[in-house]
Amino acid sequence: MTRHVQHAHHLKGLLHCGTCGARMLLDFATNPRGTTYAYFVCSGRASKRTSCTRRAVPVAVAERLVADSYASITISDQTYRHLAAEVDAAFDSRMAGRDQEIADLMANRAKLEAESDKLLAAHFADAIDLPTLKRHQDRIRAGLADIEQRLAHHDEQHTGGRAFLHDSLRLLTDAHRAYAHSDDGSRRLANQAFYTRLEITEDEQLRPRLAEPFATIVREATKARKRNGNTPHLSMSPVPVRHFGWSLGDSNS
Repeated sequence: MTRHVQHAHHLKGLLHCGTCGARMLLDFATNPRGTTYAYFVCSGRASKRTSCTRRAVPVAVAERLVADSYASITISDQTYRHLAAEVDAAFDSRMAGRDQEIADLMANRAKLEAESDKLLAAHFADAIDLPTLKRHQDRIRAGLADIEQRLAHHDEQHTGGRAFLHDSLRLLTDAHRAYAHSDDGSRRLANQAFYTRLEITEDEQLRPRLAEPFATIVREATKARKRNGNTPHLSMSPVPVRHFGWSLGDSNS
């Protein structure tokens, strides 16, 4: 007798069939002796939406495949140092071309602030009336708000983007150990952060697709290893500044 039940698992909803691409569902089968086995099954085959004939994958096998994938993406401390230096050099080069724009924004901010002080002093000296003061102050406040927004954007791209890539690199140096010592909730967050898709093939191999910036980092690190240990070169592009729900501090040693 087979009995299907709902159950939570940190890989639930993350795995896909490597044969037809359909999502894999967590399911349980109980034999006549009452022993229950957990499996991931192809939803395409289960619902007959596809002609997929792939076998069910024991949960323990899926867990091992995903855990082992973290060993393949973990980078050494030496690679971390090389790539971190590449990140710093790239951001420094990028910001060098924006120094003048930032200087202009700060000069305009100082000019508007000085104008605001003069207008206020003129009002106190009865040189301008209150409606005129308010009109000019509204204009100055709008100008200052625009400048602050543009300066904040520069800071986010420089400081935030740099920190984001450094954090990403540091996560990869400890990815395998951290995943192994994390609880189920943290593992789920890790898989969502590191991967865009996890496929299990018919011969029970994992085909992971890394999310950025991890895909670029691992690709460059792999190229470096193939070049007999030459320094990796990280090609920089604008990166989104976001926060991971999973970090080294979430692992349970």
